[in-house]
Amino acid sequence: MTNINQREELQQMVAVAHLYYEEGYTQQEIATAMGLSRPAVSRLLTRAREEHIVTITVVDPFNNNQNLADQLCSKTGLKEAIITPAIPNAPDLNLKRVGISAASYLEKSIKPQDVLGVGWGRTLYSVAQSLQPQEKVDVTLVPLTGGLGQISPHFQVNELIRIFSKNFKGSPHQLFLPAIVEDEETKSNLMESDDSRVITGIWDNLTVALVGIGTVDFESELSMLFVNYLDMETRQRLLAADAAGDICMRFFDRNGMSIKDGLRGVIGISLEQLRRVPNVIAVSSGSNKAHAILSAIKGKIIQTLITDDLTAQSILTLLKEGKNDK
Repeated sequence: MTNINQREELQQMVAVAHLYYEEGYTQQEIATAMGLSRPAVSRLLTRAREEHIVTITVVDPFNNNQNLADQLCSKTGLKEAIITPAIPNAPDLNLKRVGISAASYLEKSIKPQDVLGVGWGRTLYSVAQSLQPQEKVDVTLVPLTGGLGQISPHFQVNELIRIFSKNFKGSPHQLFLPAIVEDEETKSNLMESDDSRVITGIWDNLTVALVGIGTVDFESELSMLFVNYLDMETRQRLLAADAAGDICMRFFDRNGMSIKDGLRGVIGISLEQLRRVPNVIAVSSGSNKAHAILSAIKGKIIQTLITDDLTAQSILTLLKEGKNDK
């Protein structure tokens, strides 16, 4: 074979590999587009791997980076950390992997007669979707917030409770109240109902809580979720109070201390109640959440963190550089 033919073959390998592995074309579609036979495309793909033009790495989402987890626990005081491998610039895939890892953790750690409180959010919805049915697990399940109108299932906490209950053969409780009302007086009146008292009573007896962690990003995450509730006055109030993030819409500052006058009229568990829960498991993915996660850890709101390695490294970097300190 001449050098020209070798070069042309390499160019064909690159073109075929790009179409197949990156663009998602089938071998037959590539053959048609390039005027080749399907066996020829198959041979080119095989040669591309032999020539190391294509390398394949299998990343196990169930693999826990124990070394990084140990570092995180040692530096922050977390009781436990589960760290999954992440892919750069693939937030949706990383969120799904963290959800799978969290579901696996729950399946192993939840015990009969546990009382499990469940928050809301995209990550927790991913956890729910990844659960496998368990045998002989009788768990009491309760939402940690009310609901938010006609929005995505990710934020319909009663739907999450239904899914969790089905997989853990649990006793579900649901809270048929809005997550946010117009003022504190309305909230107090709603919380006086018998149904509400049952839920709040269970909040005081939780053995496990599963929560997500939100960021104070008014231009994206919070604005989309709380568009009707985060008016300019509320935003300014949160910024003035040095808000770092939220759990179940309860905002906290960079030291993890509750912001008393944050988002008003919230119907949900308080941060003080969460601190009394033996194991609060935070499931969160994305380096943009590192500051909020670290603040929640510093405030001793959470004891267990399930996240990805890029986020964990970002948390350690914040600690090293002291960027989370006042």
